[in-house]
Amino acid sequence: MVTFLITIIKLLIILGVVATIHEFGHFIFAKLFKMGVNEFSIGFGPKIVQKKYKDTMYSLRWIPLGGYCAIEGEDGESDREDSFAKKNAFEKIVVLLAGVFFNAILAAIIFIGVGFAVNTYNTKITDLDANSPLAKAGIQVGDEIYSVNGSKVHLIDDLMAKKSNLPNDVEVEYIRDGKINKVTVKDAVTNIGYIGVSFLVNADGSDVSNEIEMVASGCAAVNAGLKAGDKIVNINGVETKSSTDIVNIIKQNAGNSLKFTIIRGEETIEKDIVPDTQRQFNLGNFVTEKVKPNLYYATLSAKNNFVNIVGSYIDLFKGNVSVNEMSGIVGIGEVVSKTEGLLSFLNLLGIISLAVGVANIMPFPPLDGGKIVIVLVETITRKKVPIKVEAIISYIGLALLLLLTLFVTYNDIVRII
Repeated sequence: MVTFLITIIKLLIILGVVATIHEFGHFIFAKLFKMGVNEFSIGFGPKIVQKKYKDTMYSLRWIPLGGYCAIEGEDGESDREDSFAKKNAFEKIVVLLAGVFFNAILAAIIFIGVGFAVNTYNTKITDLDANSPLAKAGIQVGDEIYSVNGSKVHLIDDLMAKKSNLPNDVEVEYIRDGKINKVTVKDAVTNIGYIGVSFLVNADGSDVSNEIEMVASGCAAVNAGLKAGDKIVNINGVETKSSTDIVNIIKQNAGNSLKFTIIRGEETIEKDIVPDTQRQFNLGNFVTEKVKPNLYYATLSAKNNFVNIVGSYIDLFKGNVSVNEMSGIVGIGEVVSKTEGLLSFLNLLGIISLAVGVANIMPFPPLDGGKIVIVLVETITRKKVPIKVEAIISYIGLALLLLLTLFVTYNDIVRII
């Protein structure tokens, strides 16, 4: 019961902070462009306290699941000179984008801060599997990977990132004895095993553990009944102490049945799982040099997080990611319940802040992106979209969003139970 209450509190903090920052972005720029703001509220529902300052009512309300910035004339007709409707297209679009911008700023601050607090690994090889594509190409321990197909790399994450659009063979530049050398790495893009799980970071930030943090929908793990909190301690007789041990074995066994030994609470379970097959960039098993965190590496790490999160939405639109793999409030709650320590919690807050920002910019009413489309249409046609038409579009969009939310929530519940 205590754990459940702590999870609810964490979830409310995340949703409250993300929504308040988003609405604060709208508020700041609305004030900057001298738009009337009737109310700025943290939370919904009955008020706890209210105070009017100049022309704006500031409210704190009981339901901490968001908030709102009520800009004059944004969602209705208004003849006031300080209304949203009376402003030019540039000012309207900036105000609508400001919420997304503030979500991104919050995420960047968090990611950079977390980057200072966790271990960072560059691209200098300290250990290398003799059968890896890198070793077969002649790269040795002590070499520092400089670029892949002309794209410079800085962190180990750059070398392990999914780049399935690359050709099978890639050109790798590396530094040895101060000189840049180039070599062709054969079969760098191959079919690898994938079961669809993420793992918890150890509380001290030292490594990623063997405990499952989240299971994606529609993958081998969920089909096998794996759950968040399970610890994968052995695969085919090989002890697995960290996510690296687990992922390396799974990658090499696409389509092959593996025997997993799992600890779930006080129970030890064995499951036969056949990893799904993914086409992915894979340079094999290697370890790189640990370096002291600094602003440079922290910023690079933050950039990688941005690329991964924004890229997941792009993959969704391209059809590379199924809607079944999306998570709603239940899925987020599941992840929140598994966060251990401040760093893990803050990192999740940053991820959700950026994800909410990117989602809001989608050209879909009644999201900010949908409102921007309406502003652009009005600017191009030089005609105001009738309030009734705009309302109907928003209602249809809201209904579709609710249906999507219900669908994703249902998938979350089925996956968890």
